[in-house]
Formats: sequence, structure tokens, C-alpha cells
Amino acid sequence: MEDPGDDGTLRLPLLGESSSEGGGGAGGGAAAGASLSATIFNVLNIYVGLGLLTMPYACMKGGWAALGFLLVLVPLFATSGQLICRAFDLLPASAPRSYPALGAAAAGRAGRRAVLLFCFLELAGASIVLLMVCWQMLELLLPSEGIGPLRPMHLAAGISTACLLPLLLIELAQLSRLSVLGSTSSLMVIALALALLGLDPSRQAMPQQPPPGRHAASIGVLQSIGIFALSCSAHTTLPALRSAMRKPSEFPAALSISFSVMLACYSSLAAAGYWYWGDSASPLVTTDLATNSFYVTRRVPVDRLLAVFVMVNCLSKYPALNLILQDMVLSILPLLRDSGGSFRPPKRRVALALRLVLFATCALLALTAYDALGSVLSLLGGLCSITCSLILPTAFYSLLAWPRLRTPARVALLALLALALSLAALITAQNICFMVPACRRWQQGEQPAVGSVAGLALRWAQP
Repeated sequence: MEDPGDDGTLRLPLLGESSSEGGGGAGGGAAAGASLSATIFNVLNIYVGLGLLTMPYACMKGGWAALGFLLVLVPLFATSGQLICRAFDLLPASAPRSYPALGAAAAGRAGRRAVLLFCFLELAGASIVLLMVCWQMLELLLPSEGIGPLRPMHLAAGISTACLLPLLLIELAQLSRLSVLGSTSSLMVIALALALLGLDPSRQAMPQQPPPGRHAASIGVLQSIGIFALSCSAHTTLPALRSAMRKPSEFPAALSISFSVMLACYSSLAAAGYWYWGDSASPLVTTDLATNSFYVTRRVPVDRLLAVFVMVNCLSKYPALNLILQDMVLSILPLLRDSGGSFRPPKRRVALALRLVLFATCALLALTAYDALGSVLSLLGGLCSITCSLILPTAFYSLLAWPRLRTPARVALLALLALALSLAALITAQNICFMVPACRRWQQGEQPAVGSVAGLALRWAQP
């Protein structure tokens, strides 16, 4: 899942204009641009966010086979990242360097609207997930029985709202010091999960006994792919990162190294977490670390410290997403444009009111879907992330570069598009079915006879 950069790198390619490669980009000239190592760090800082916390759960949904799909999916997203940057190179020098402008150049109004729609849905979904994760982390720090008539979830939602409202009113630069907690919490999660392999190799110290089992494969791998896609999606930031480099020609190497590191982090945590928690893995690994691991009975509450880090990280990142959503809504309102079509910034109270409406809407949706976090993550990844970071970049590059492509390249692009569209349709359908009570009951309860082909399929599908 993409994490908004504190320097505005996420906003730039979504709505604003970034300079072309020859213009030095956001770095203020080629000589002052970002180095290869700095670009790798920026890519990892944006991409490796809350998606990391879901890796053991994603592996649990599909079994050990999910790791194979992860090994394929990450390189595919790295490839689409290269395609979106190449597509920008095909635009005229005078064209705006923004994702909607790329969509318009490739597919007219339909392309621009597709970009705005799916980017808005992805960012709105990310905002909802941030709130849900924040509440779950806060629940770990509150009394399990709640306080009076209030359940822990209601307390967590109320406390986080009280903390977030003031943050929506301040400048994002003042939150930049908290951004380091994101990298710190990610490293802590990986270290704590991998340490369990040596600290509790027989899994006898975990509260849940006997230790949960594991399975090789299941139809839930579609949900796994959706979660993996969500964790690999932030492609709207790549053109700005590339143009900000001192040597933009090194960007393919930066992207390859970054996605290789991501693959190592994701696969190691997924494998270690699934080996330890098996088919009882929770949507967030921090919940398992706090309630069902070797660390539960330790004197040093490292699990609670991690929950605090993740919670503060969510609180610091949400205002940036809220601001981006506000800008996306304002950019399409015709009332904010003059007779020449130029955008006129709204009054501060109008912008503030819109931020509060967006926050309230996301909070209500988060409360509604609170008990289905895993399905929300997979649905968001399958519908929005695959569309924004795999389907649209591939389609736009194909439309712009088709006349100059050879037959093998055309066939490869068409195959990638067909695969991406199929995955998006299958993942979306499965998660919507799981979130509809009647469909979920049919899927889980009304099983055909074990001796039938359908019964064997369902038996194979269940962990």
C-alpha cells in the first residue's frame, strides 16, 4: 500500500505537473537531483507500508502456494512501473506530466476519467484501511472489556478521531518528523517475526495450543493476490521520483533494486509468519504478535511498543491522504475554474469543510467494514491497485507506443493486460461474495457432497 511522502511526491504526479526528464524534475536541476541510493530509499519508503503487516494473513488465505504468486506478482508490478515511466517519455514536451494527462493523451476523456476514478477509489480505500489499522492497534492498548458501555472498538474510534481532527488543520511538514516511525515499525515487524523462528521453533510458547496447522493451497489464493497487489501499488509516484533523479537513466536500476528488496521483505515475513501462526493468522501481524506469540508473556512489551509505533504512523499519514483526496475532488469541480478554464483555489473554510466531510465518510465506512479488514484489503488491491498500477499503465503505454512496437512486444503487452483484467475480475467477485452474508453462507455452509466434483473442489478450497 502506498504511503504518502511528506514532501508531496505523491500529490505531484496525481494532480500537478512534474517537469520532464530533461528539466531536472522536482530535484531542482540535474546536478541537485536525487542519487541512486536516495531514490531506492524513497521508493521503499513509499511502497513498503501497512501492506507489510498483512503478509502472513495473505499467505494463510492461499496456503504455501501464495508465496509462488508473490514471486510472480512483484516482478509484474516492477515491469508496469517501467511502462508508466516510458509512457510519459512518449508524451509531447509541452504536455503536463500528470497521471490524468497521460490517460487523456492515450485514451481521451475516458482515460482521464478512469485515472481519476480508480486513483480516488484507491486513495479513499487506503484512508479507510489506515483508520481501521489505527483502531485495531489502539484496541491492543485498551482494556479488553472496554470501559462502561463502550466496546474497545468504539473507544479506539473515538480516541483516534480526537487525535486526528487537530492533525487535519496543520501543515503536513510538521508531521514529517513522525514519518521515521513508518520505517522503524516495518523493520521491527520483520525482526520480531523472524526472531520467532529461533525463540520458539516448536511453537510451544504461543498461547494457542495445539499450534495451528497449515495447508498447501486453496482458492483463497485470489484474496492473497489482491493483498499482494495492494502492497505493490504506488505507481502514481514513480514519474516524479524519476524526474527528481540526478541521472534519470539510472531509474530502471533503482526500480529493480527497490522491488527486489520489497520481494525479500514481503516473502520472508509471509513465510515466517505463516510458518508460526499457520491458519490462525490475523489480518494484521501486529495483532498476532500481541496476542498469540512468544512475546505475550515477556516482561518487555515489545508487541505493545510496536502497536504504538504503527498507530502513530497511521495517524501521521492519514492527513496527507485526506489532503490528496480533497485536491482530487476540488480539481474536477467546474465551479472552481475561471472563464479561461484555469483552476482557482477555494477559500480555506471550503477546503476545511471538504476535509472533514471526507474524514467522516471514511470513518463511517471503516466502522461498517471493521470486521472484514482482510476482505477490504484484498478488494482494494484486486479492484483499484491492479487497475491503477497494472492495467492502466500497460494500456496507456500500449496505446501510445503500439505503432513502433514489434509483434513479440505487442503479444507480451496483450497477455499482461489479459492476465491483469482476469485477476481484477476474479478477485473482486470473490471478495464481494465474501462480504455479502448470503453469498458467504453459501460458500461456507451449503457445500455439495464430498464425493462430487464440486464437493472435492470446496474441500480443496478450505484451509
